[in-house]
Amino acid sequence: MLGLLSATDPRWVQVALGDLDAVLLDHFHCELKAASSALALAARYPSDPRRVQALTELAREELTHVQQASEVLASRGLVPGPPGEDSYARELRRVARTAPSEHLLDRLLLGSVIEARSCERLLLLSQAVPDEALRRWYGALYASEARHHRVFAALAEDAAGAGRARERLGELCALEAEVLAGLPVLPRIH
Repeated sequence: MLGLLSATDPRWVQVALGDLDAVLLDHFHCELKAASSALALAARYPSDPRRVQALTELAREELTHVQQASEVLASRGLVPGPPGEDSYARELRRVARTAPSEHLLDRLLLGSVIEARSCERLLLLSQAVPDEALRRWYGALYASEARHHRVFAALAEDAAGAGRARERLGELCALEAEVLAGLPVLPRIH
């Protein structure tokens, strides 16, 4: 379903459980960045009302996740600071083409890939976290991220045609697998 070409390193679950607070703080920032990215795409490419609606709805849902993550952090006595560097996202953004005819497609597809990786890891957390409330929350977030992955992929197909979008998605998934393989296993969503 997700189109990812590699699975998260099996050690990641134990690393994440070993510093769940770091995962929760990273997750909070990931949700903020996801909402911001969706709104930035809607602002930069406002010509298609369906795309703007889909992206703003996605951003609205991501902001709900920000609120939920903030509540979880507060319940654990955690206070988020500025976000740390996201090497994963930075490396993926580097492969986005800049030509106007290709930039939108790449940004949408990278959104799809990032949501897919988040989805995979949230599922892993929903199966492994010892706290039942957190397991349920991660399970619900898993479903949302899967939907977001599909929204970005569908928008890419609308923007560039299904064949072109799927071909480029395969290329980006291969690059994502390389990026992931080159990063250390850390207690982060990605």
